[in-house]
Amino acid sequence: MSKQLYITEKPSVAASFANVLDVRISPADRARGYAETENSIITWCFGHLVTLAYPDAYNPEYKSWRVEHLPIIPKEYKYIVVDNKGTAKQFDVIKTLMCRDDVDVIYSCTDSGREGEYIFRLVYHQSGSDKPVRRVWISSQTEDAVKKGIEEAKSLQEYDSLSKAAYCRAKEDWLFGMNFSRIYTCRYGKKLSDFLKEDKSSVIPVGRVMTCVLGLIVDRELEIRNFVPKPYYGVTANFLSKDSGIAYKGKWQQKKKKEKNPAEDPDEEDKYITKEEAEEIIKKLEGHEAVVKKVEVKLKKEPAPLLFNLAELQSEANKKFKISVNKTLEIAQNLYEKKMISYPRTDSRVLSTDVIPELPKVLNGLYKNADFKEAVARIKDFGALAVDKSTKRYVDDSKVTDHYAIIPTYVTTDLSRLDEDARNIYSLIVKRFLAIFYPPAEYNTVKVETAVGSEIFVTNSKTLNEQGWKEVYEIASSKTEELSESPIQKLIKKEKCEVTAFDLEEKETRPPSRFTDGSLIITMEKAGKYIENEELREQIKTCGIGTSATRAGIIKKLADIGHIKINSKTQIVTPEPKGEAIVELIRHTAKELLNPILTASWEKGLFMIENHEITEEVFEEKLTRYITKTIEKVKRTAYGQWESLR
Repeated sequence: MSKQLYITEKPSVAASFANVLDVRISPADRARGYAETENSIITWCFGHLVTLAYPDAYNPEYKSWRVEHLPIIPKEYKYIVVDNKGTAKQFDVIKTLMCRDDVDVIYSCTDSGREGEYIFRLVYHQSGSDKPVRRVWISSQTEDAVKKGIEEAKSLQEYDSLSKAAYCRAKEDWLFGMNFSRIYTCRYGKKLSDFLKEDKSSVIPVGRVMTCVLGLIVDRELEIRNFVPKPYYGVTANFLSKDSGIAYKGKWQQKKKKEKNPAEDPDEEDKYITKEEAEEIIKKLEGHEAVVKKVEVKLKKEPAPLLFNLAELQSEANKKFKISVNKTLEIAQNLYEKKMISYPRTDSRVLSTDVIPELPKVLNGLYKNADFKEAVARIKDFGALAVDKSTKRYVDDSKVTDHYAIIPTYVTTDLSRLDEDARNIYSLIVKRFLAIFYPPAEYNTVKVETAVGSEIFVTNSKTLNEQGWKEVYEIASSKTEELSESPIQKLIKKEKCEVTAFDLEEKETRPPSRFTDGSLIITMEKAGKYIENEELREQIKTCGIGTSATRAGIIKKLADIGHIKINSKTQIVTPEPKGEAIVELIRHTAKELLNPILTASWEKGLFMIENHEITEEVFEEKLTRYITKTIEKVKRTAYGQWESLR
C-alpha cells in the first residue's frame, strides 16, 4: 500500500500533524526518528540538517587562510550534512524514508517561509529522491489550520521562486563570510589582538548583516561620546484671564522662517535661541497686555494601533518588560508550537482577507479564558464586529507578505500555566488583537494662542473623553507632552489677560539615546530611514537589514562573540572595544560593508527573486562582481591607525 510522508521542521511541530493524521508518536518512535501508520509516515528535521560546504571542499589548499586565495567564488556550490552525530543520523532516517518504494507522495511541512523552504529543499536534494512533493503552507498550528493546509497543499514547484531566493541568500552570506572574514583576519588579526592585548591572533568575523548592525551600534556610541551639549533658552508667560479668571501658562512660539535656503542643513538647530535673545524678548514684552487670539477645540479620534509583526512585538516587550528580543522570539515560537498564536516570524502588521471568517471563532475561544472574558464580552456588546474584509486599516492583502500579523488562535490556556515572560508576551498579543474591535479613543484637544505685543504664546491641553480601545490595551510610550491642567477650553477669543510673570527657561540639547535591543530591531526593520533619495527609499521599503526571522539571532551573535554588550536589566546595547576597532578598520578599508542602504538593497534583491522580478542568475552575477571588486579594494588598502582608537 502506498503511503504519504510528512516532514516537519522540528519534532515539536510533528505532534500537530500527528494529531490531525491520527498518528501516535511513541517514545520509541521519537528515538528512531519517525512514526508510521498504515497510510502515513511522520518524520522531522532538527532545523538545518544540510549546509553549504567549507572552502576546503573545493580545494584542499583553502584549509589554510591566505590572502592570495581570495576571492573564493565556487562555480557550483557543494552541500554537506551538518557534522553532528544526531543530525547525520536523522538525515539518514529521512533519506531512507524519502526513497522507500511504498512512499508515493512527500509533504513538505517545514515552517512556511524562506528559511523553512530552504531546510526542506536541501534535505530533499541531498537525499537524491525524485518523488513528487506537495507544500503545506500554514499560518498557525491549530488542528483546523493543519487540516486545511494538508488539503490545500500545492505542488512544490509553486514555491520555486521562494526556494531560489533562499539559495541565493545562503550563497550570499557564505561569500561575504568566507571571503571578508578571511581577508580581514589574515591582514589585521594579529594587529587587532596586539591592540586589544590578547594572547592569540584575533579572528575578525565579517557578515553581510552582522557587520552593518555593528556599525550602527558603534556610530551611535561615537555620536553620544562626541556630543557637546549646547544650552538653549525659551520664554514662558503666566497669564490670568480678566473675564473668566483662568490662570494658565503659555510657551513662546518662535516665528517660522518664510524662506529657507535648500543648501542649509535640515537638522540645523535654528529653533534654539540664546540667553540674550530670550532676555531681549522678555524685556520687549514687559508691561504689555495679553489678548487671547485663538481658542481651537477639536475632537480627536485615535484608532487602535496596527497588529504586531515580530519586530513590533519584540520592541514593545522590550519597552514594557525588558525582555530581550531573542527571548521574545523564543517565547513567540513556543506559543506558536503550542497552537496559541499565529506564525510569529512575519513582517506584516495587518490581516489577509482569507482569515477574516476565522475571527469569530478566535474571539469565542478567548471568551473561555477568564483573563480575557470581560474584554471579549465588551466586543459582543458593541454589536457587529468592527473588523471585516473592507476594514482597510487592519485588513489588506497587498500589505501581507508570507504571513499575516501575529494574532492569537482559538486555542488558549489559563495564564497561570505560563511563566511570567510567556504570560506577558501572550497577553500583549491577545490585547493588541482585541483592541482592533474596540471603538477609537476620543480626546478633546485644546490649543490656545495668546498674543503679547507681536509675539505668540501657545498653550495645549488634552482630555481623554472615551477610552475606547485603551480599555484593553495601552501602548508603551516614551513621548511626553507639555499639557496645561487649567480649563483653557473656557477661554474666549479676544479676552484680555494680565501677564503675571515671564520666565526664562534654560535647557540643554541632548545626545541621541543608546539603542536597546528592542529599538535596534526596529531600526534594522526600517532601514529606509537612512535613505535620502525618495525613489530608492520606495524601492527598498519592504526590506530592512536582515529579516524578521534572523534579526534577533544577529544581535545575539554580536553579543556572544564579544563585539557588543547588552545590559541584562535595561537591555541597552553598547559596543565593546573589539567591536569598535573592527568597525573603524572596515570604515577605512571597505566602508560600504557598513552601509545599511547597501545591506537592505541586497535583501531587496532576494525579495525581487521571490516575486519573479529578477532571475537568480542576475542576482548572483551582481553578487560575484561586488565580492570580487570589494576584496580587491581591501587588498589595495592599508590600515595601521590602531592607536587612534584608544
